[in-house]
Amino acid sequence: MTAPVGSSAPAADVVAALRRSALFGLLPEREVTELAATTERWELPPGGVLVEEGSPPDALFVVLEGELEVTRETGGGPVLLNLCGPGEVIGELGIAHGRPRSATVRARTPVVVERLGAEALDRLLAHPGSARALLTATSRRLDHEHGLLRHHERMAALGALAAGLLHELNNPAAAVQRGAARLRALLADAGAGNPLAPLAGAVAVPEDPLDRADAEQEVSARLAGAGLADGWADAADLVRLGVDPGALGAALAGLPPEQRGPAVHDLARSGQVAALLDEISTGAEYLSRIVSGVRPLAYAADQSLTDVDVHAGLDQALVLLRHKVPPGVRVVRDLDPAPQHVLGWPADLAMVWTNLLDNALAAVGDRGEVTVRTRGEPDRVVVDIEDTGGPVPPEVLARAFDAFYTTKPIGQGTGLGLATSLAVVQQRHGGELGLTSEGGITRARVVLPRRR
Repeated sequence: MTAPVGSSAPAADVVAALRRSALFGLLPEREVTELAATTERWELPPGGVLVEEGSPPDALFVVLEGELEVTRETGGGPVLLNLCGPGEVIGELGIAHGRPRSATVRARTPVVVERLGAEALDRLLAHPGSARALLTATSRRLDHEHGLLRHHERMAALGALAAGLLHELNNPAAAVQRGAARLRALLADAGAGNPLAPLAGAVAVPEDPLDRADAEQEVSARLAGAGLADGWADAADLVRLGVDPGALGAALAGLPPEQRGPAVHDLARSGQVAALLDEISTGAEYLSRIVSGVRPLAYAADQSLTDVDVHAGLDQALVLLRHKVPPGVRVVRDLDPAPQHVLGWPADLAMVWTNLLDNALAAVGDRGEVTVRTRGEPDRVVVDIEDTGGPVPPEVLARAFDAFYTTKPIGQGTGLGLATSLAVVQQRHGGELGLTSEGGITRARVVLPRRR
């Protein structure tokens, strides 16, 4: 932990620096000059701590250069609440409340600040313009930080519950997969003695319904020609097995009449059982994919900075939201052919993809198109999530990332999805998140650096 280095600066430079702040710039010239005489310039290297959580509120700071991050300790570790840049004021809430600092402020880059004594807050509050600007900036910051903390606590509680459910779901899903594989092997052994077994898979199964009907009719004719009057009942199953009608007729001709019916029925039933096993395996595999998609969110508190597969995260989000895709909505995957990885936190990014896709699906309603597109660049990955839900008004775009702002009906939206996603992308991963709406296409663009 690196402490700040104090220094003095020419009075004119200090006055000019304070004037660049939205709060102190509204004070009369005499007030700013008097304050400038009492300040001290502090410089911090990356990682240097400006304010420690729990320390006494003895000063406030005006950021001149660089970027600072504000974090608060919770049960699951530190939560990033905000980023502060040039012109912003830090520490006024602690002085106003007279309570120990509620967060730690640490330099992300080389930082220069002006340190002012606690009495500077009285000067700001004594002037209506500065007081109003201070109240506005503080209330917005409190809304943003409160929203992030509430969302973090809710996700932690859901994660603890989901972790237990995942364990209970994963074991049965794996058992079903193993059972289906074992049954398939037993079925293959049991069917090996059927003289018609080699016929399965000889031809492709017709995809067109009319072609399939023609194939079933031809198989029925072969079965009838072999003396099987009720063979039409097995014709559809034999076609789905890929049995060639000509080869079937030749094989039946080589069997004694009393063996033809049982051989056909056994082959047809084995096809039905195989189809059911495929259906069971598909369901179990889908359940396993859901478990894999939820696992990063459930164990978010246990995750550390690691190499994240962007495409895998997007696929998992699509699996989790599959139930929200109406029949009239088309989801298009336009992913970069090459694998795309970034250094980050899998659970946080999984939450971003889920939020953005959920918003896109809500925008298109019952009919439209949602496109997921990625593009890899040498030092970053670009992810676009687009929807055809119609234009978004400029006033909505301007407030889209405000905490608690939502256009959804009461009970359907919290206004935290985009605000939280912005914090994850911009503050936690050093990336960019923007929202545009042009030509009937609304696009959420996420730009993530490959390395921090």
